[in-house]
Amino acid sequence: MHAPFHAPAVRYPCGRSALSAWALAAVAGCGLACTLAWLMVGTANGFAGVKAIVGLGLWLLCAASAWRGWRALEGGHLAWDGGQWWLDEGAAGESPIRAAPRVHLDLQSQLLLSAQTLQGRPLWFWLERRSDPLQWAALRRAVYSPAHDNAPAPVAATDAATSEPEGAASPKT
Repeated sequence: MHAPFHAPAVRYPCGRSALSAWALAAVAGCGLACTLAWLMVGTANGFAGVKAIVGLGLWLLCAASAWRGWRALEGGHLAWDGGQWWLDEGAAGESPIRAAPRVHLDLQSQLLLSAQTLQGRPLWFWLERRSDPLQWAALRRAVYSPAHDNAPAPVAATDAATSEPEGAASPKT
């Protein structure tokens, strides 16, 4: 019989990624090319000026939203202490994460993860091996570890004050 697998504690830097910025720029470039092609093909009627303003305005809105989203990516350190995931945001302090980060994309040298704070705020992380090559393997073991599936869920301070003591009978409705 094998002993249970325990992922090592790890603290990994997270923040904006140059690769994700290049990917957003490429998508924005493709969107601009499509918008310009649409304008060139669809200028047969008298609304060419309106189409150009609306089309380019929508493209600009989408590109600005993508840029803003990239700038809002969480910075700091993502940490696993063996029993709980944490986000260390530097001056803002540490905050626990509700559950283990969920893997959305694994490219072996990059990971796209999402998680939630105790308040329910979504967090997105694009992690790259080059940020800390020595800790990369430990991070991957922690992310894929079944140990955090059995870890107790963190309790928010407001939840602890309003919850019933263990073993107390709750009224049936």
